[in-house]
Amino acid sequence: MKVTPIFHSPNQLLVGDAPLVGVLDLPPSATNHERPPIRMFFPATSSGHRSRRRIKQARYFVDNRVSYVLQGFAHIALARHTTKLYRFILRPLMWMISLFFPVRFLKIPDTVLVDTKEGDASVRYDNSNESNRKNQSLVMFSHGLTGTGEENAIFCTALAKPKRGYVVACIHHRDGSSSRVPMPDGTCKFYEHLPNGDDYDPRYRLEQVSFRAKEFLYATRWLLGEECGGGGGGDEYDNHPILQQIRPNLDANKVIASGFSYGSTTCSLAATMEPKRFQCAVMLDGWFHVDFSSKGFEFDFPPEAFGQDWPSSNNSDGGGKRRNKNVDHTDGLTIPSIFINSAQFEGYQKLYASTKKLTNNINSHNIKEGDTTTTIPESTLHVIPNTKHQNFCDVGFWLPRLVLNRMGKLLALGDADFFEAQKDILDLTVNFLKQF
Repeated sequence: MKVTPIFHSPNQLLVGDAPLVGVLDLPPSATNHERPPIRMFFPATSSGHRSRRRIKQARYFVDNRVSYVLQGFAHIALARHTTKLYRFILRPLMWMISLFFPVRFLKIPDTVLVDTKEGDASVRYDNSNESNRKNQSLVMFSHGLTGTGEENAIFCTALAKPKRGYVVACIHHRDGSSSRVPMPDGTCKFYEHLPNGDDYDPRYRLEQVSFRAKEFLYATRWLLGEECGGGGGGDEYDNHPILQQIRPNLDANKVIASGFSYGSTTCSLAATMEPKRFQCAVMLDGWFHVDFSSKGFEFDFPPEAFGQDWPSSNNSDGGGKRRNKNVDHTDGLTIPSIFINSAQFEGYQKLYASTKKLTNNINSHNIKEGDTTTTIPESTLHVIPNTKHQNFCDVGFWLPRLVLNRMGKLLALGDADFFEAQKDILDLTVNFLKQF
């Protein structure tokens, strides 16, 4: 009799002949405040003198800080972190819950965790495939609203697993959109709640995503070695052994922008700001429309990716429109992109219409009518049936199947088989990237 495993296993998603996937966590720099925290995934190999059974595998959360993440969400959903309720009840409660939370005991398969400060002589970047030498693609990944990037670890690991895989850099944004993020001075920044009702200013999200896009671009340049020694006092991780192995193999012309939800918004703006920087983009369930029609405004998001100006603000500019000075966005987003959506987001008519508009705009710019000679890949839009927003994250690997079956709707998971939905997302992504 076949026994059903307690948890969904991601093992079959991690397909490839690279021996391991190295995971390097780069915390905020004390000397380079421009660089955000980054989690890197890369094809890796381990030298023979260290037994594979002794290799320290990476966990889903950096330093296994489960309580850290739970406390961030308690701040978002229950009580602000400055309140007595949070400090004396919620924070210790989240810490106690974290001791028994299933994900605390889970590890990311086929990974090896690299020492952050000194590296590890027994773990190296795997460049044994000659086609990767000086030709390695870099995938930059931006997390969603309230996220940290750790919830997309399997997607990032899967892209790095093939020997001809990718170096993937997941950015932890410091703009107030993350549930909780470490800052250079040793403090933490919690999610910033927006004012409600008449006090809501649409410009907040516009400025926030602009900040995220600048972080995205700076992190890209830093990883390529273009910003080493920057930030005024340099960066103490500039010369990390793993970065020294990877950087000479990265091809600055093969950078891929990617993100989930608000991260898709972020990378679409970054690629609009510097279109020559990126080869293509992967958008997972992107947030491309802000609808406050009840307050008198709605707009495609980010406007620059659609070739539009910022909408008017009810509070500060007297109803005028303003151009983002950081980008010449006349053409909008122009790089080939794949948009992979949940059925939930397809059901939001205005959001889905904006996503289709963005897809069509890119194709209209790159593929002229009647042109049969173009070599530019077509931008495409796909919907994964019976899925919701969290089907694009790792939550389905963190909790027992029984919990998922009972609480799937509460966790924003659709009726689709969780593993099969993840496989479809990865298959669509990999097949799209094979064109480049």
